[in-house]
Amino acid sequence: MTTLAVNKAELGATLALPDPPAPAPGQARFRVERFALTANNVTYAVHGEDFGYWHFFPSGQEGLGIVPVWGFGAVEASAAEAVTEGQRFFGYWPMASAALMEPVAASRAGFTDGAAHRAALPPFYNRYNVATADWGSEALQCLFRPLYATSFLIDALLSASPVDTLVLSSSSSKTALGVAQAARGRQQIVGLTSPGNRAFCEATGYYDAVLSYAEVAAVPGTRIAFIDFAGNGAVRLAVHTALGDRLAESHVVGDTHWQADNIAQLPGPVPALFFAPTVAQGRVAEWGAAGFDARLAAAWKRFAGTLGWLRIEEVNGRHAVADAWADLVRGRIDPAVGLIASL
Repeated sequence: MTTLAVNKAELGATLALPDPPAPAPGQARFRVERFALTANNVTYAVHGEDFGYWHFFPSGQEGLGIVPVWGFGAVEASAAEAVTEGQRFFGYWPMASAALMEPVAASRAGFTDGAAHRAALPPFYNRYNVATADWGSEALQCLFRPLYATSFLIDALLSASPVDTLVLSSSSSKTALGVAQAARGRQQIVGLTSPGNRAFCEATGYYDAVLSYAEVAAVPGTRIAFIDFAGNGAVRLAVHTALGDRLAESHVVGDTHWQADNIAQLPGPVPALFFAPTVAQGRVAEWGAAGFDARLAAAWKRFAGTLGWLRIEEVNGRHAVADAWADLVRGRIDPAVGLIASL
């Protein structure tokens, strides 16, 4: 019983469900070896319904959802031609110790999960890549490989913007840190965070200025883009109100502070929802697949060289992972810590 399902009405609460059965013809059962737990996973749970994240790994029980996570898995039993026992892959797994999939479209690079319930879901999440060291250690890959791809895409979106200042809420989040480091030197980078995380954000060296949420009126710059990683409606309203005509763009990326009510009516520019798969498809069309991969790899290498602030911690077993998840939902994780979990 090591599949962790969360209560959709109370995201910090979990219930153990049975792992999947042995594979039927065309299927393979994977052992989920290790995965990261970050604020990004909370966003998946918050948007489980409206963005369809609950659909990737259906719990089969009303009111319960299985949170998707990024990490490594190994084939432990295969009745599919596409994969063989012992192969290891990086990809999108359930928060569980095992997963059942239907591997198709296999190549030397990996495979796609061809399960019918995933056919209409974004293909970005359905592709599994053969495990390699190209992205550095496996812990770093679990923590940053998908998140940094999002940071890279946000930076690509903003690089051509005529703004002089980027303001990032939830500036201690790993995706925000990736954007700040990538854009540093091109535009002025201002972080908004809670007082407890201010010193951490300053110590990374990615921000030109770090302010508390109460100091929004002190944001510098004459033409500003707001990138909202927090999803806190009160903060968003405060930023739009305080910056006034200086606010040229507003982008919504995540909902890590999901408990706060969102406020629909805002002064200034209408916030644009950032959805990474859509932006990625546009950049691949513009740069080509090889060009996209080359740009992403170069940007990741630059960022990875700045991660001296990161402290990796491991949590193992159902109860420890459930406790870590509850702390993450409640915002109790040190931003300098990278959590690597295993069930």
